[in-house]
Amino acid sequence: MFRRAFAAVFGLFLTIPFAHAAMFRDAAGTRYAEAVSSLTSRGILQGYPDATIRPGSLITRAEALKILLQTQPRLAQRAQWFAGHLPQMPLFVDVQKSDWVDPFLEAGFENGLVKGYPDRTFRPGDPVNVEEAIVLLMRTYGLHQTSSGEWFQADLDAAIQKNLLARSEHLAIGRQITRGQFFDMVYRLDTVRSRRLTAFVEKDGSMNGHTQLARITPAIVSTMTGKAGNASFSIRIPTLGIQNLAVADPADPTTSKGLLAVLKKGVGHLFSYPGQNGKDMIYGHSSDEKWNNNTYAEIFSTINKLKPGDRVYVTYRGREYVYEVTYQQITAPNDMKSFVGAGEELILYTCWPKDTAKQRLIVHAIPVQEVAQR
Repeated sequence: MFRRAFAAVFGLFLTIPFAHAAMFRDAAGTRYAEAVSSLTSRGILQGYPDATIRPGSLITRAEALKILLQTQPRLAQRAQWFAGHLPQMPLFVDVQKSDWVDPFLEAGFENGLVKGYPDRTFRPGDPVNVEEAIVLLMRTYGLHQTSSGEWFQADLDAAIQKNLLARSEHLAIGRQITRGQFFDMVYRLDTVRSRRLTAFVEKDGSMNGHTQLARITPAIVSTMTGKAGNASFSIRIPTLGIQNLAVADPADPTTSKGLLAVLKKGVGHLFSYPGQNGKDMIYGHSSDEKWNNNTYAEIFSTINKLKPGDRVYVTYRGREYVYEVTYQQITAPNDMKSFVGAGEELILYTCWPKDTAKQRLIVHAIPVQEVAQR
């Protein structure tokens, strides 16, 4: 199902976390469980009212700052003090005194952790990318280094040396970071500092994570290999048994009727294209209703079964682009966070749960050569 499509895609909202239990149902059993448990036990993470921590959602600038300040007792105390002593005029024009993030901004600014943008905005709801997260993390723990090259390089090198970037995480320069990935980085550095280690020790005893982070460069396979789809624009997902499924751009992407029309013959496409370093969205139906005679009514009804590491292949203009699934998330219909930010990303999109338009299921995948080298 993909109803009210245009309005659903282009709305935007910001979710604010609330306090909840010590462990969360969407973190238990995941690779983030240890980090979430540790940070929650210290009161650093509070979660949402529905007993979730949403590790697959992108983390915002405001959320990242709050978490980091709470790892440092002195900074947390300053934020608490500012909560009762806020200046009459906020630091940034896009933040009000009533906003929950304002005391953390005051404490962060006072300690040189945040500066904002030249237009006097902080953009608290914007997602954080990998290099921004690393620099903010190193600043908070007093480990920030000035780079002679790119502004983040020295801190990135230090983070790699300390094994703060898990090898299992598909991190790349310019890529936005999820809440779970950020929790894991914070937990790793906090463990290194509290135990006076030179680097974070993995469960197998190793201290070698990423050796470098790749930039966004999609893998391209020539159609001469015989593996590319037959259509000029098609997708195949071997894990789900989807082969050479036609992808089409809607003739009228500004109306629901126009967006839905292409789904009679396959799946639809919006935004960027493979190899163009942007967000490449492919959307389809997820209906199980027997009365629906559309051949493609349930074509995306099983994309929730995709797991990190599964491959997705997109053929476009005679070339095949290979992507690897990183994570999936369920969002509100008007949540646009997944479609902003730098970096090549394939986004599979459908209404969820099946046969409803209440929410959206989004599966994220990145070009194979963008995955951190292993």
